[in-house]
Amino acid sequence: MSPIRAEKSWTEHHEPTVFPERHSHPDATVLQEEISHHQHVEDEEEDGYRLSKEIMFFVAAVIVLATSGGLILGFGPMYSALVREGQWAELCHEKTDAGTTCPEQEVHLQYVFSTSFLCLSVANAFFGVFLDVAGPRLTSLVGLSLALIGNFVLAYGDSHTGTGSWIIIGYSLIGAGGMGSYLAAFQILQLFETQGFVCSALSSLFNCSGYIYMLLQVDGISRSGFFHIYGMIVGGCMILCFLLFPTNNIFEHRDSLVIPLLRLQKPRRVNPLTLVDAMKDELQRRDLWYFAAYFGWISLIFAFSGGAIPSILAKRAGADLESAALYTNILYPVLVNGTFIYSSLVGYVIDHYGFKVIFTSCLILVETFIILLLVPSLKIQILSFIVYAMAQACLYALQFAYIMICFPPALYGTLQAFMAIVSFLFGLLNYALNPWTQTYLEGDYTLVLLLLGIPTIGFYFFLHFIRSCEDQTVKYDEEGHPLPFSIPYSEERDQVMSVPMTERSKLI
Repeated sequence: MSPIRAEKSWTEHHEPTVFPERHSHPDATVLQEEISHHQHVEDEEEDGYRLSKEIMFFVAAVIVLATSGGLILGFGPMYSALVREGQWAELCHEKTDAGTTCPEQEVHLQYVFSTSFLCLSVANAFFGVFLDVAGPRLTSLVGLSLALIGNFVLAYGDSHTGTGSWIIIGYSLIGAGGMGSYLAAFQILQLFETQGFVCSALSSLFNCSGYIYMLLQVDGISRSGFFHIYGMIVGGCMILCFLLFPTNNIFEHRDSLVIPLLRLQKPRRVNPLTLVDAMKDELQRRDLWYFAAYFGWISLIFAFSGGAIPSILAKRAGADLESAALYTNILYPVLVNGTFIYSSLVGYVIDHYGFKVIFTSCLILVETFIILLLVPSLKIQILSFIVYAMAQACLYALQFAYIMICFPPALYGTLQAFMAIVSFLFGLLNYALNPWTQTYLEGDYTLVLLLLGIPTIGFYFFLHFIRSCEDQTVKYDEEGHPLPFSIPYSEERDQVMSVPMTERSKLI
């Protein structure tokens, strides 16, 4: 094996390192170079039907829209459907009016969302590593299998028959399984050289999935019937992923992709221990730890507020049940899940001005959202929904774009898993915050929202940890030839790739 030397470190804390043998000193660069070489050989030898990267992006968009874990963000209509059915109403000590809930019932209703949101983090961690090891085809199939089971379980769950926990489990499986197809779909973006815009566009569809559950408010559609039918739709998406998603991960930009169709292929073997070794250098980066804490805390805010908003709207509406229904079932899901409206702007800013602008904007939007939630006015919540959507567009674009652009592609899934584990640990606080709010604060969310919002101020003081990624390493082989996959920007990559191999080292 040829030695590879790193001319500059990925962080300012490391001295240039020499790797005399790739296998004895695995790191992200070595791992990625070997995988890229094997993939290049496979592609040259592989005959099959090809689809353009634009068509593959469309396929990925369909899969994300129909099956991603973002489906659980349509919780407003789901919440109303459960309240109409009187789920967990038997826990109330006193009889409640139609359309209203008691604290004991409200705790379980919010567990439906908070548990499923927490399972997004667990699934993100699992599927992140699984994707690096097993590839996008198998990852999507495993994820959609869980989502398929979740739909049928949710169709049968009923607290009146002692199976209320199946509602929570089913909703959680839909979210968790959807993360598998979601992460796998992002592998398609590796076909594109400029990824900020396409990454923001695909991540925005995560929220758009929440629109689908608005169908629960259509007259004549029962929860059981809806989720039976949707389970079949998920089954159809499984077939689509089996036919079209690549078996192995993508590490090189290209114009088209060979699709497997009915061919059964064994994923390229990747030793998980190699991924762990390659992560050691990345874990010394301050920006990774900052981003993990940043993402985890804001995700906690979204998880708590997402489950609390239906209850907040009901309190703001008072006796006006018609307004409460309008805001909960229509305005809340439509406006909050409209992240696609802002995703193109977020992607443009990332591509042209760097990440710090979006990191700062997201903090400002989250704090504004919390302030608006505290305003005792129903109409002002329309503005809070819009700000909430903008904040989500920023956060979820950062979640994928920062990892894809500023870290080694070979560690994409593993890094997502690390982020998810941190987010999961923060998310556990929901199991203390929800009962505390309902039992001891009598459903008043003011104190909890302030406790969640104030720590976000501290993130401003560490924004200098975030990089614009212009200091990424260009790495070379022993003969001084730059390795194309390590060149971060498309213009520089194009310049290097347009000349013969023997002349490339002169360009760096």
